[in-house]
Amino acid sequence: MIVDIHTHFNEPGVAEKLGINFRDPRGTYRTLPSSPMAEFGQFDKQIEVNEKAGVDKRLMSSPFGAEMMSAMTDKPSVEVVKAVNDATAKTVARKPDRLWGIGTVNPLERNHIAEAERCLDELGFKGLLLTTSWHGRFLDGEDAYPFWEWAQDRRTPIFLHPVRTPIGNKNQMDQYKLDELIGRPFDTSMCLARMILSGLFDRFPRLQVSVAHMGGGLLPVMGRLNFGWSLGCEGMPERAKIKCKNEPQSYLRKHFHVDTMGLWGPHVREALEVFGPDRVMFGTDYGPVPIDPKEHVDIVKAMGLSKEDEEKVFWKNADAFFNLGLAKAPAKAAAHV
Repeated sequence: MIVDIHTHFNEPGVAEKLGINFRDPRGTYRTLPSSPMAEFGQFDKQIEVNEKAGVDKRLMSSPFGAEMMSAMTDKPSVEVVKAVNDATAKTVARKPDRLWGIGTVNPLERNHIAEAERCLDELGFKGLLLTTSWHGRFLDGEDAYPFWEWAQDRRTPIFLHPVRTPIGNKNQMDQYKLDELIGRPFDTSMCLARMILSGLFDRFPRLQVSVAHMGGGLLPVMGRLNFGWSLGCEGMPERAKIKCKNEPQSYLRKHFHVDTMGLWGPHVREALEVFGPDRVMFGTDYGPVPIDPKEHVDIVKAMGLSKEDEEKVFWKNADAFFNLGLAKAPAKAAAHV
């Protein structure tokens, strides 16, 4: 069995429902040039491609819509979020034997917790997607504490995904797809580094999060986080001091899980080494990234993992993290999709 935790579909009609016109030049959201993403909106094509690739089940989420559209309307952000979540539920209902939903909320606003509850209870979603920043603000501040306390107490599966237009995009990221290729991993790295260095995981020690794109650009800079913590912050203003109690790398295998999306075998191997095979889940970013999921499958199979560890990556870790119930299902039902 193969379960893809990181896939997207663009359900039509959400912007229209909210009265948003993406072509309105007066819009305040700065989008950057991008290639057409035809398969993002082709549901039947997505089903066909995944069947051929051997992907049995998928967790569907909407990574950009809520954060982006909430910047383009005067409507309360929770209203925008509800419309996006209803669209995800509609997508799942198209093929409920193959799809699960992941909702989305803004953790910086306390009133989104009620919508998070609706996602998990009423809509039956398996977790929540949070963008790594929201209108340029990251997720480690005190305004996010009520959400993190709720998520920890409920043991909510969290999936962190970068935003459409990352922080630091002005002037330099509108060429060569740099916003997508460098900017989004940077946004993820900033989010994760701030969560670690701020002491967020010391405050919420039972919090668990999964992260898209193998953690963005976090792993190449982990050594720098470690030596910055080791050197200390003597003489620095209080707001600038590192606050985590332990060496930054020690939080990786305690609080983080990652997917395999990156399309580069050496990075997948590094993720398996750093996080361990119990904390790596199969993910493709298929839909907006119209690359055959079979390429991702082949990369994992080329790792030379034991059968047990390969099964963990392909479905068992996702089953455990998102509480999918696959291991408890009858053998024939679990194998057939």
